[in-house]
Amino acid sequence: MEPDMSAGDLAERLELIEAMIAEGRRQTESWGWTFLLWGIAYYAAIAWASWGQPVTILGGRIVAWPVTMISAVVVTILIAARKRSRHPGTAAERAVGKIWMAAGLTMLLLIPALGFSGRLDPNLFVSIVAGVLGFANGASGLILRWRVQLACAAAWWLTCSAAPFCSPGWLAAFFLSAVFLCQILFGIYAMSLDSRRSLRGEVHA
Repeated sequence: MEPDMSAGDLAERLELIEAMIAEGRRQTESWGWTFLLWGIAYYAAIAWASWGQPVTILGGRIVAWPVTMISAVVVTILIAARKRSRHPGTAAERAVGKIWMAAGLTMLLLIPALGFSGRLDPNLFVSIVAGVLGFANGASGLILRWRVQLACAAAWWLTCSAAPFCSPGWLAAFFLSAVFLCQILFGIYAMSLDSRRSLRGEVHA
């Protein structure tokens, strides 16, 4: 009798884990707007920094990146605080959120420090951003078992490893493509899934 009970308990626990993962993915889909927001922010920073000259990642206007990134951080915090007050979130969502918080803090501390020290160049910048985003997407995709997000991680890792060898033109092409696929397109995809679920009347737990 005991083996049957143990097998039953194991099955229940596995079902609970699967349900938590599925709910975590649904909750993450509702955060698709953050991917879109940051994708637009990256494009805006590059366009501002490169205004009136060939497209480059850092460009000649140093102020473009800090102003754009700080603005994106403020908007994200304001919307996220309002969202969390309505939906506390599941354990899986909180775990994923902490991964992204750590990733954002890493870039917030490392990139300005390299910039002020004069050791930051466009190739290193792209390698860092792509590497950190690859890690965050990869960890999130593994926790949520989300193949689309794992594909985004693979695209960021490819960009990270290719960046040190790229000329300025190829570097911009790689980074802009990765931002489009992994931020803008993925964000729209996640938002569309969340929107369809809302239209079907499903609610987050």
